[in-house]
Amino acid sequence: MKKELKGLLIALLFTILLIPSVKASAAVAPAAPTGVELACQAKNRFMFSFVYDSNIAISTDTGNFGYELLVTTLKNKKITSVDLNVSDNYSYNTAYDAKYLTPNVLIATADLSRMYMSLSNSKMQKQAFKIKVRAYTYDATGVKVYGEYSSEKVIVPRATITSLKATSKSTGKIKWKKIAGAKSYTVYVSSNGGTKFKKQGTTKATSYTVKNMKLGKEYPVYVVANGIKVKKKKYNSTKAQAKDSNGATIRIYMTY
Repeated sequence: MKKELKGLLIALLFTILLIPSVKASAAVAPAAPTGVELACQAKNRFMFSFVYDSNIAISTDTGNFGYELLVTTLKNKKITSVDLNVSDNYSYNTAYDAKYLTPNVLIATADLSRMYMSLSNSKMQKQAFKIKVRAYTYDATGVKVYGEYSSEKVIVPRATITSLKATSKSTGKIKWKKIAGAKSYTVYVSSNGGTKFKKQGTTKATSYTVKNMKLGKEYPVYVVANGIKVKKKKYNSTKAQAKDSNGATIRIYMTY
């Protein structure tokens, strides 16, 4: 997963000094966040992003501002939530990588165009769920003033690969965890290190044999769950900003 977020979150820089300091003299509720997306998944760890609102009022007396992210089942039962204050929770790196996708981290792109929040929950990797985000600031007494939630977004995770085993000099079998409600699964494979993925095949099982591989070459793979019904619509795994989100890599050696 070393390439999972390279190119997506390169040169992530975030300090309080980067954000214009606007004193919140009144309890002005922030606007609802927009552009909520899935940035990356790594097993039961997820990162979501949304557009940063440069007009948010920042309290210089009692703190800064923050965001609350709520995760629910499709039937609106709470799975988890995370509340992150910008003054206390931020991260920066010059080459952000999925292995550092630590839960409860708030980061921002260097140009402050988007914010990113990460969290971890095993229930989220097994089923489709809904997310929504709201921002908050503080009034003069230090009480949080919440804005409206963003529009709800349905997220269908990619299946988590549990094993990879070479079965010949040109084939390898992969297995993955079931996603509740999935009617089938589609396997995508890259032959150029993860830059571009091609559909390998679709199956109703939770395993698949990848074919036509060359000895010693690395083949990144990921698995999409298909046909999950939400009300009257059907969903496949949500497309993540990181191409190889929740993927793995097959490599066949001389022995297998």
